[in-house]
Amino acid sequence: MAAFLKKFGSEPTWVSTSEDCEVVTEKLANGQRRIDIYLKFQNAGIIGIENKPWAGDQDCQLSDYAAFIKKEAGNRKWLLLYLSNSDPGENSITTDEKKKLEDSGEFLRLSYADVIDWLTDCACQSKALVVRIFIEELAKFIRMNINGELDMSEAKAVSSTILGPPNYIDSAFQITNGMAGVKKELLNKFQIELQASLRLHGLKLDWDLLSWKAYAGFNIQFAEFPQCMNLRFQFEQSDLKAFFWGIHNSSQDYNAKTVEEIKRLMGNNYSSTKVDLPAWPCYLELPNNRLCTEMKNWSNSATPWISIHDGSLVTIISDIAVQVRDVFKEHMNLLFENDTSI
Repeated sequence: MAAFLKKFGSEPTWVSTSEDCEVVTEKLANGQRRIDIYLKFQNAGIIGIENKPWAGDQDCQLSDYAAFIKKEAGNRKWLLLYLSNSDPGENSITTDEKKKLEDSGEFLRLSYADVIDWLTDCACQSKALVVRIFIEELAKFIRMNINGELDMSEAKAVSSTILGPPNYIDSAFQITNGMAGVKKELLNKFQIELQASLRLHGLKLDWDLLSWKAYAGFNIQFAEFPQCMNLRFQFEQSDLKAFFWGIHNSSQDYNAKTVEEIKRLMGNNYSSTKVDLPAWPCYLELPNNRLCTEMKNWSNSATPWISIHDGSLVTIISDIAVQVRDVFKEHMNLLFENDTSI
């Protein structure tokens, strides 16, 4: 705990590492949302931790968490800690509210580089070998799968190659500067080939991946006329990061019975991530259904681009679309009407 608190920049004076601390995961907040980690110190106060390695925030999520923790703390101190490599979106907490909480020491964002530093300190202090190995492997997982770093041996091999003749450095920069254009060409290829593949199955592609902003992605529809609920593939973060898929409600009218029935049908076939969002009756983080961990962040992984180039990603997405359509074969009305009687 002491090593973790030091990563706050300046260790909170109101927290004593010798004080008893109750640790709760998935703490229910405001009757609907769940705070990832909830630390309740016996006398000092409360620290709530929201962990966001890939998925984006829900509407008013951090604002609601802050209000809940403040109420729970009463007259005691409190802190909302946001673990993410990106700042929270304006939809989660307004810039003015976040600034006010930061100034009062009640909100702090830590990156996963900070988490790695903390784990490194913990590994050094761990006496049990099995514990130290576990911590080191966790830090390695974060480096490679969240921060997108190369394995140390791979990184050294790349560096030694580039730092050869001077023209190698020049070539490396030319390749780096040209990658954005290569990605755009591959995405265009992906769109064209996916559209053609889906058409063979009687499916329709609704593409909104022209920008690389957060929440960009594409829908797959099972009929010519618009659906309220769509099979959607989306990036939760900008620059093509945090790729996932699920059933998304494009309408603002959420029928609870319809949402619950879709959750049940999809839950019988896929292991979805639990999110309390009517807009996402089914939310599936990677890895799942032939989409590996390396497909999460397209900004720093070669896997998705290789899969687009060789055509395998088109096959995977088309197969998923056909499978999901089969799930709703006898229940298509759920996708087209929000007020359907179940």
